[in-house]
Amino acid sequence: MQGNNPKLSDSDFKRFSELVYDKTGINLHEGKKQLLQSRVNKIMRQRGLTSYREYYDLIVRDKTDGELIEFINVISTNVTYFFREEKHFEFLRGQWRDQLAPGRDAVEVWSAACSTGEEVYSLCIELSEVLGSRPFHILGSDISTKVLKIAEKGIYSVEKLTGVNDAMLKRYFQRGTGTAEGYVRIKKDLRDRTSFRIINLVEEIPLRTQFDLIVCRNVMIYFDSHVKNRIVNKLENCIKPGGYLFIGHSESLNGLSHDLQYVAPAIYRKKAF
Repeated sequence: MQGNNPKLSDSDFKRFSELVYDKTGINLHEGKKQLLQSRVNKIMRQRGLTSYREYYDLIVRDKTDGELIEFINVISTNVTYFFREEKHFEFLRGQWRDQLAPGRDAVEVWSAACSTGEEVYSLCIELSEVLGSRPFHILGSDISTKVLKIAEKGIYSVEKLTGVNDAMLKRYFQRGTGTAEGYVRIKKDLRDRTSFRIINLVEEIPLRTQFDLIVCRNVMIYFDSHVKNRIVNKLENCIKPGGYLFIGHSESLNGLSHDLQYVAPAIYRKKAF
């Protein structure tokens, strides 16, 4: 295959699309065909494979799911940055803080598609400002092992810090020096408030914790209504009574069956007892 990239046929695209849908719930429409082709070709060159069918068979026959995980890593699109969708953070420092029950119990938050971790650490910074000395923990999860490795390290180029003011930069980040110049790392006391794990939202959610807040933004856009409904119901079950769900501002729960109450654009609340 070296120097020769085959064209992805409609039948091959359908085969891979069905695999992606079955394993992740993501609906790859025709507009993603070229993207899928270019990314799969890269893996095939690395594997020395000459046909899409060979690669497909390699994925489905791998009992360890290693090839499937690598495939998902490659096709996943991860666009994120610090303090994305500012309206949510305004809500946290306003209405949400006022409604949190007083006490010493740790506030639990789940970033349910955290990508490379900017969302998790943005939430960490905001909760540090909002909650003061009250403990909190943020779980970050994603379907991609590749992005979770980046998130766990908490190291970013300074170009990624749009939206982080100088005071926050000084308080919550360490600047790199020498060979690490141009990079920053989230300080350890914040990293210690986080954990990361791989979670596939279309499968059984392996969590026992109920959360004060779940953030699942810009994920629903990849699913059809059937999968959306399943995921929203799973997330609803993981929210404490009176807790909140944030979705992306380009998303909506309209037409889905759930008991969450609309609060504001992209903000929903689970009924309290």
